[in-house]
Amino acid sequence: MKERDIVLFLGAGFSRDAGLPLMKDFGEESEIEYTGLRKHLDPNQYRHAAPLLIEAAEVFKSFQKFCRKACTLSDEEINNLEVIYCIAESMYESGRKHIYLNENFKDQPFSSKELIKSIQLWLWKVYQQYPILNRERETNSEPYNRFFKVIKELEIVDQITVITTNYDNIYEYMSWEKNMPCVYPLITHNNFQAGHGSKPYIFLKEEDHPDKTVVCKLHGSINYFINSNSPDGLYIACDLGDEKLIGKSGVWKDQPAIFAVDAIWNIRKKYGENYTPAIVPPTYAKLTGQEWLKEIWKKALDALSKAKKIIFIGYSMPDSDGFIHALIHSAMALRGSKLKPSVSVVDPCLCIHGRYKKLFKDSFNKDIKPQSFDEATRNKTFEEILNPKTK
Repeated sequence: MKERDIVLFLGAGFSRDAGLPLMKDFGEESEIEYTGLRKHLDPNQYRHAAPLLIEAAEVFKSFQKFCRKACTLSDEEINNLEVIYCIAESMYESGRKHIYLNENFKDQPFSSKELIKSIQLWLWKVYQQYPILNRERETNSEPYNRFFKVIKELEIVDQITVITTNYDNIYEYMSWEKNMPCVYPLITHNNFQAGHGSKPYIFLKEEDHPDKTVVCKLHGSINYFINSNSPDGLYIACDLGDEKLIGKSGVWKDQPAIFAVDAIWNIRKKYGENYTPAIVPPTYAKLTGQEWLKEIWKKALDALSKAKKIIFIGYSMPDSDGFIHALIHSAMALRGSKLKPSVSVVDPCLCIHGRYKKLFKDSFNKDIKPQSFDEATRNKTFEEILNPKTK
């Protein structure tokens, strides 16, 4: 058994080539999705989930207006999902039970708990369809094909732990498509189906699959759900679609059933109305009462503390996410006298490379020049930094 000694830390830049928006652009993307979703109220293009998702979108849009007026936020700030989500979370965590959402704040109060659920649901809709499979989006699949080809040819699948702040299923699905499916490091979970098929594109118990790449989703995932009546339990939909319809979204064959717009309708129809996407805001309250999330963070900490190579791809290391900084500092402290890891950064911004150099000092790999994920796959950068024979 090989030592699991490579960590890939994925941020939004990893998903950019697939057409998924950055957090700071969420508001603009939200408007596009909202306009596109409204066509599914038409009887000829109807989706069962459309009314539910449109309501969630309208709650999100109303809260944006609330934040603009009450918090005097700029256009840039109200378009940033992290800003909006964190405000909603802080209100809820501080005990503010209700919020007046209309523009003059004289309407009936809206539950802050329901506000959180609406934001989670709308975020799920925006990120749930893998754009490479959505012909309406302009996407570029080649960087992912090149990237996973390197991993397969180097035979390092069982040496990798992926740590990601992303909600999407790009890594999980692409690894399955390349015939090297990965695994979630979870003990506290329940497996259920978004569609009808039982064939998985990702596995759930790491101990049963030690030869697979481990994927740690630090902020939850579009295929993670919780039951609001039992918030400690995590429910994971990792089934591939079969020949049966998923609501009115059509037939999904050999693609994750969660990608269907009516997946959320189908889940609630089969399991109950209380299922909500388990998507977590980047706040200090995120680990409170979330046992499944603690399992993921524990695994991430363990991986970072033992890795020989850590490669950050498209993660800007923002000062605002103190939890990630604390995770990294804790991991480095736990290494003690162990050999320091080699830290490489794949990002086009020179200033972001500077942040990592300041954080990791002598461990920082200065030989990797600023470049996007796409450029790095074309420049054979990953062949160099992932090769077990290189330091």
